[in-house]
Amino acid sequence: MLKLIVTSFISCFLLMSANIIAQVGIGTLVPDDSALLDLFATDKGFLLPRLSTTQRDLIENPANALMIYNNTSNEIQINTGSPESPIWSSVVGNGNSTILSVTNAGDLSTTSTSYELIPGMELTPPAGTYLVLFNGQFGLLASVPVSTEQGVIDLGIGYDALMAITATNTTHALVFGNDEILPPGVYNVAGATSLAGTLFMDGGGDTTSVFIIRSGGALDTGAGTTVVLTNGARARNIFWIAEGALGLGANTTMKGTLISHNAAVSAAAGSNVEGRLFSTTGAIAFGPGTAYIPAGNSYIDFGVLSTFVMFTSSGALSTTEPSFITGDVGTNLGAITGFEQLIGNIYGPGAAPNPTNTSGQTIDIRWHVDTGGVVIGNRIISLIKAN
Repeated sequence: MLKLIVTSFISCFLLMSANIIAQVGIGTLVPDDSALLDLFATDKGFLLPRLSTTQRDLIENPANALMIYNNTSNEIQINTGSPESPIWSSVVGNGNSTILSVTNAGDLSTTSTSYELIPGMELTPPAGTYLVLFNGQFGLLASVPVSTEQGVIDLGIGYDALMAITATNTTHALVFGNDEILPPGVYNVAGATSLAGTLFMDGGGDTTSVFIIRSGGALDTGAGTTVVLTNGARARNIFWIAEGALGLGANTTMKGTLISHNAAVSAAAGSNVEGRLFSTTGAIAFGPGTAYIPAGNSYIDFGVLSTFVMFTSSGALSTTEPSFITGDVGTNLGAITGFEQLIGNIYGPGAAPNPTNTSGQTIDIRWHVDTGGVVIGNRIISLIKAN
């Protein structure tokens, strides 16, 4: 009995001594000088603890640098945060590429009108060039973020769909309005087109009636032009397409979606638009005035732009104040100014796909709202090294 106790004591003492002063080699008699633990094998691997995301999140106060294999997401993860606020980062090698990611769960919300960090959504990678990806589950307090690059695609699809519809009238004069009553149809006008006075768009008792006016050149309205909808006509099913610049004169009351193909859009002071202002290539300048998206589903599906009141694929976006805008606005290439009274979200050019990071810089995700608040659930930021 005494021998056993002594042996145990000596063994424990030696083990403690090894922990303090010795390196450990498994499969090798000479551990690498830089390694506290050196594992060597030619026919076996090192197996990490395998946990699901749920099991991982039940670990109490996980140490910084704690490592597991997440068999829910099939990746090695390291806690790069603190025991109290763990941040599980993924590091995966793939040839010359490196993926770094941070995943956080749970709901967060903000009402900040200035950009603030989304907690946990930051990484400090080694120097290099990276593709930055971010995804999150947004709640009802704000529109789901969209890619302006996808907006370019969806606007092009919408334009092509409108241009593909067979014309029902190719003889209308260059001028619309002057107390004209216009029935539903697809109108092709060969040259520059204008509106003057009052134009009555008569749906004939059908709330699904569609009006498409396609101008072969620019499209303008005179000062004080008014479009009036009667007998079921709805702004959501009215489309004005110009193969040139599109301009609304002062105090114009306009209905429908306006699309300038490869030119600018402008709306002078006092304009009131129930519809959308889109350009495939050109700036959009508005106001002071009022613009809002029409209620209901449009005859043409504009994809991610269905919540937008203004969007240009390439050009600046601006309002002269006071302008009262309801709906999302955005550009894929250009500056955004104004929009002080906006009820909606502002989407600038899509996030730079390959930001270059010098050593020590942190890449993070920040958010803000113009009015109201936003809530976000599960979220992930990922960096893919491009060189």
